[in-house]
Amino acid sequence: MNPTHLELTGVGISFPTDKGLYCALQNVNLRIAKGEFVSLIGHSGCGKSTVLNIVAGLYQATTGGVILDGREVNEPGPERAVVFQNHSLLPWLSCYENVELAVRQVFKGQKNRREMRDWIEHNLELVHMTHARDKRPSEISGGMKQRIGIARALAMQPKVLLMDEPFGALDALTRAHLQDSLMEIHSDLGNTVIMITHDVDEA
Repeated sequence: MNPTHLELTGVGISFPTDKGLYCALQNVNLRIAKGEFVSLIGHSGCGKSTVLNIVAGLYQATTGGVILDGREVNEPGPERAVVFQNHSLLPWLSCYENVELAVRQVFKGQKNRREMRDWIEHNLELVHMTHARDKRPSEISGGMKQRIGIARALAMQPKVLLMDEPFGALDALTRAHLQDSLMEIHSDLGNTVIMITHDVDEA
């Protein structure tokens, strides 16, 4: 049995509303081993994305907590990269520059300019997007934008890749292609992935 890499223990969160506290999650427990690919499935509004946001450090759990490799998660960090349903690319930057932005943030002082360039190109190649490196988000399709979002996340070399319905806004054919690509990438890299979906077939 693989040792626990990521652990959620008794996680709960409440949000203030006009009518008092609203309990969105209660007593969520989960253990994930290194290299596992875990899908969280459920209907809209059941709290899947809230769990993901707590693991990402974007929300603070009201009760319980998250431990990654023996350290408590209480804020965002580069060891956890998030791919959202909305690609979140900066429209004034090219595909290459969108990935470069993340690489510079994470590897500043660790990689020289040439190593950074090689690493960015490697990650664009992983998602089959080297041909569009100089295009801006407005010049590429939704599926291509999502590929760039995945490349940007992978380029951070995160311990955990968090994906919040990453293919939800795409047409069925593009979605199927990207699902296959994601499984190939996971098989090659062996990184830990948590994916949120409400689609049973996708899970």
